[in-house]
Amino acid sequence: MILVCNTGPLIALAKIHRLSLLQDLGLERILIPPMVQKELWGKVGPESSAIESALNSFIQVAKLQEIDQRLEYATVDLDQGEKEAVLLAASLHEAVALLIDDQAGRKVARELGLQVLGTAGVLLLAKRRGVVESVIPLIDEIRRQGYWLSDALVAQVRRLAGEQEA
Repeated sequence: MILVCNTGPLIALAKIHRLSLLQDLGLERILIPPMVQKELWGKVGPESSAIESALNSFIQVAKLQEIDQRLEYATVDLDQGEKEAVLLAASLHEAVALLIDDQAGRKVARELGLQVLGTAGVLLLAKRRGVVESVIPLIDEIRRQGYWLSDALVAQVRRLAGEQEA
């Protein structure tokens, strides 16, 4: 499977020094569109070196091909990074999942029939594949680093991960 990524989840994973877990999931390729690359290069903070390392090793930039008018119209209200991530995922003719936390982007992607997961979903997948032992400590650290994930989402993730409150 190919994973197309939006900016937010990559930054969230970099903030907790877990960007490399994407490599450990056994995915065929990890792709980002040019605007996501631009947004990541513009990120200044302690996570910048992890992002730079990932961009120079396992995250590949994929240029958008000619886009169908229907797809262009469906994504018109999204920010440029989300729009390009959705368009890239929708344009691939292979098994693909879109990693995106933005609610508007997730809604459009689902309407286009794309498989969607967010930062929490990637962490759950990592637990199922034995890449991480538990999810909630990672979610808690992401939140401490200032990345917003709702209490309802955290409760749902806790239940899906089978992790009890401490």
